[in-house]
Amino acid sequence: MEESRPEWDHPGGKLIELGPMSLKDEELLAILIGSGYKGVSAQAIAKALLFKYYSIAGLLGKTSSDLSIIKGLKNGKIARIAASFEMVKRVFDKNKWEIPNRRLIKLELPELSDVDVIAVLIGGRHKKKTAKDLSKELLDKFGSISGLMGQKLYKMAMIDGLGDVRVVRIAAALEVARRIVRALERE
Repeated sequence: MEESRPEWDHPGGKLIELGPMSLKDEELLAILIGSGYKGVSAQAIAKALLFKYYSIAGLLGKTSSDLSIIKGLKNGKIARIAASFEMVKRVFDKNKWEIPNRRLIKLELPELSDVDVIAVLIGGRHKKKTAKDLSKELLDKFGSISGLMGQKLYKMAMIDGLGDVRVVRIAAALEVARRIVRALERE
């Protein structure tokens, strides 16, 4: 008898159970978007974004202004998507990788430190810890944004205050970054 696959109410549960590579572009973007607006889910906003730009790779060359034309995408949500693209640039810089198509990355948060980029993904505070405090702990533990690549979710979640939602958001951003790298390598 064939085992049936569970239906996921939210892509975060799917990411936890099956890993970030199991998610479609729409699901990853929905995690980064986080919430919708009255009557419209984050996943519906992600669908609208992908209808306009086709794929995560289709976001190459796009700016924050390009994304803002999608109803429901405001600065904070766009910043979380841009954080993934910024992570790619920082991984390239840290590892001294030369990919000429890097110039296609227009979504960026260049004036922010690595701690600040991760803090954008983390969002709010936990008890007395700010998003920046949590980000600093995470980077202290894993060394850099590059060091976060390939980490197990449970290892990140061991930092008090990160929790499932924040760890899932970071994992989704890292998977988006991985897909961007693959798209740049094919260009």
